Amino acid sequence: MRVLTWNVKGAFPYQAEEDIEAQFEYLNDLTQKPDLLLLNEVNQYRRELIRDLVTDTLGYDGVVDTLSWANELRESEIPPHHDIGHTNGNLTAVRDSSCIEHSPLELFDEVYDDEDIKHLTTHYPEKILVTTCELAGVEIEVWNVRAVPGGMKGEEKIKIFETVFQRIINGEEKLRILAGDFNSPDEELPDGQAVFHIDDKDPKIRDRWRNAALNILKGLGHVGMVDVFRYQWGYGDVDTLDESFGNSRFDHIIASEELTPTDCYYDAESLDYSDHAALIADFKI
Repeated sequence: MRVLTWNVKGAFPYQAEEDIEAQFEYLNDLTQKPDLLLLNEVNQYRRELIRDLVTDTLGYDGVVDTLSWANELRESEIPPHHDIGHTNGNLTAVRDSSCIEHSPLELFDEVYDDEDIKHLTTHYPEKILVTTCELAGVEIEVWNVRAVPGGMKGEEKIKIFETVFQRIINGEEKLRILAGDFNSPDEELPDGQAVFHIDDKDPKIRDRWRNAALNILKGLGHVGMVDVFRYQWGYGDVDTLDESFGNSRFDHIIASEELTPTDCYYDAESLDYSDHAALIADFKI
């Protein structure tokens, strides 16, 4: 099973159609097409074009996205959404339409009866797309997530991390893949320590910020999930491309170890079409 996650740089309202088409030419030219395609920053103004390219050019009949939700929130006059752009969302695709089901997060759920926090805390719910996918004969809960930039959105980045972590860690046991652009960490030391540049943040929020990011990046081992890239390559000097955005590794695939990861790499060619590298991982289920 092959998984590809990619931030396609669709945060700006008027993303050029030719740029989008070039991205899909890159995807279509891949020697091995992914069984599970996860796209972040999919421009909601280009929803019809993008969905047509996913189905007609790439051949994925099972497509779920959060772009309609982003559009509804953008047009809302209800604070704070009247003052939020909501220009992009996420898209998840598989070959067979019968093998994917949208699993939207409920604001309240009986699973969380004993929890203090029972609701979706972020004002950017379109950044969290949860589906149940049947791949290689196995049912997998797939989380397609993009954390908004902390420098621009502040606490909203923390809320996305907290929402995702709480739901996964407190959910029932199942096979999972969590992937996307987490905009974290800013640096990684040779021993694997994650570093966050948050000295300029309000002291009241620094610990919460650091803990929320570390929970996503390191804390899901409690439910049997591993950072697939580091699982494959370890730490120290990594003899492969280990940067997905600038000098940082912002894009991740964190998956149940039971899915047996066998390879994981950032594709340098994809940087010709976006400011993020596509991350590709193979699993032997």
